[in-house]
Amino acid sequence: MTTLKDVAAKAGVSQAAVSRVLKNDRTFSVSEGTRQRILRAAEELEYRGRSERLEHTFVDLPEGKIGIFLLYQELLEIEDSYYQIVRLSLKRELEKNGMKVEEIFLDTMEKGIEKFSGFQGIVLVGHPGLWFHASELRTLLREASIPVVCADFELEEGELDADYIVNDFESVVQKAVECFERNRYEEIGYIGTYGIEIYGSLKADRRYLYFKKMLEQRGVFREEFVWLTNNSYITDGYELGKKILREHRKLPRAVFTENDSLAIGFLRALKENAVSVPDEIAIIGCNDVQSAAFMTPPLTSVRLANDLIGTMSARLLLERMMTERTESVKVVVPNKLIIRGSCSDSQPL
Repeated sequence: MTTLKDVAAKAGVSQAAVSRVLKNDRTFSVSEGTRQRILRAAEELEYRGRSERLEHTFVDLPEGKIGIFLLYQELLEIEDSYYQIVRLSLKRELEKNGMKVEEIFLDTMEKGIEKFSGFQGIVLVGHPGLWFHASELRTLLREASIPVVCADFELEEGELDADYIVNDFESVVQKAVECFERNRYEEIGYIGTYGIEIYGSLKADRRYLYFKKMLEQRGVFREEFVWLTNNSYITDGYELGKKILREHRKLPRAVFTENDSLAIGFLRALKENAVSVPDEIAIIGCNDVQSAAFMTPPLTSVRLANDLIGTMSARLLLERMMTERTESVKVVVPNKLIIRGSCSDSQPL
């Protein structure tokens, strides 16, 4: 069965251009020669539009592999299970729908790029900062006419024609800040990373930007209670925690951390220095990793729906492959504050 991709290849244009010409989209600026070339290619290949093939149903999935490009080192999954859950739920949903899957970690990116032409669709998973360092992959994706989904990160408009499944970090931070407010904590700190480098410019993490904005609106933001580090692993939280305790005589009454790994490392440093949690300092993390419930004390955290991110990424990719949709879609997943011992809440959200 002929697809838009086949017509695009024969006409030497993008898949989006084929779709808009065949839909007789008069708002689409294209030369008459290109328009005729597309129509001629569609006729020669006996292409039939979606409405001609099936009404109110999907076309059959084409054969082929889905490439899952993981923009992080495989070792990260040992340190933090967050992305592992995204990856496994994504892979499970694709395989459940009969798709072959190949996973390419950052460590083996060169081998994955060599196989790029064999993929029917692509899912990108991971940190947006690493996307900007994967120059060869960026070029291939921009030039390709296959569906792409970005799982758990969003790029600037015009950066890539793709669908996006993302977290609502404004809601995440709001839940943490409001929990601190209900406990009447006004001295609130933040532990996180410096952010990501994009084209030579450092861009702060959105969680920090929302945190700063919300506390400034309340008149309680204090720069001296913001501590940043290069990475977000447990060891980074631990080393930063030791530095904080060594250099700062006064601690904030509560701290929000960019992720649970930093919170777990910080908890360890506090315990070693006999600082009581939550009696002296309360902590709320972000992610709600499996080990959060087994910390001492158990970690209060905002649970991100990482399994849903994986599942929805797969479904969105399959839907785009089956319907030949050309418009990009963004899906925002929910989150939930999970109250445990590191920060109480008389009115859980």
